[in-house]
Amino acid sequence: MTAKVEEALRFISKFALLNVVWIGFSVAGLVVFGLFPATYALFVTARQWVRSGNEVPVVKPFLTIYKANFIRSNVCGWLLLSAGALLYMNYQVISQSEGAVPFPVVVAFLFVVSLYLLVLVTVVPVSVHFQEQGVMQTLASTLRFIFGRLHIALLFGVILWGGIYLSLAFPAVIVFFSGSVLAYMLMWFFDRSMEKIQVQQHA
Repeated sequence: MTAKVEEALRFISKFALLNVVWIGFSVAGLVVFGLFPATYALFVTARQWVRSGNEVPVVKPFLTIYKANFIRSNVCGWLLLSAGALLYMNYQVISQSEGAVPFPVVVAFLFVVSLYLLVLVTVVPVSVHFQEQGVMQTLASTLRFIFGRLHIALLFGVILWGGIYLSLAFPAVIVFFSGSVLAYMLMWFFDRSMEKIQVQQHA
């Protein structure tokens, strides 16, 4: 019994450590340049845990991944942020038009916004799985995954919404578990989904 408790505590402490490392490296890059590579490294580490358990080291491999993908992850992240800013400006125009914008245009805009949100919650797991791809290839692969596994992409959105809700309700969760647990859950579902795709392709 004691051994199981110790194992559980060690498991939990690893998640807390990973989360603190993620926040630390995000801050080290002044957030604006550190958040994206730190998040990428977080998900790579989470995938390693999904596949091999969380007995692997955290800090040194995290730093290696952070450095190696600093530019690629920032380019992808800032590209998506720019797209989000553009969508927000379009939203302001539509909301202030007082019905002047045709209804089909509004519907098309809502579709684009929905697709954008799905890309946001899916792009990191996809980029981790296809590490050799460039930014545009990664975005294309993300769209293919969304349309091919829409239910998984929607599940990602639900998981992230739930994680954000719990983090706001219990602020201590943000420091110790928010990123690491969410990354692990997303990579677990993503890995299982990719395994099913591979089985179907070889059937």
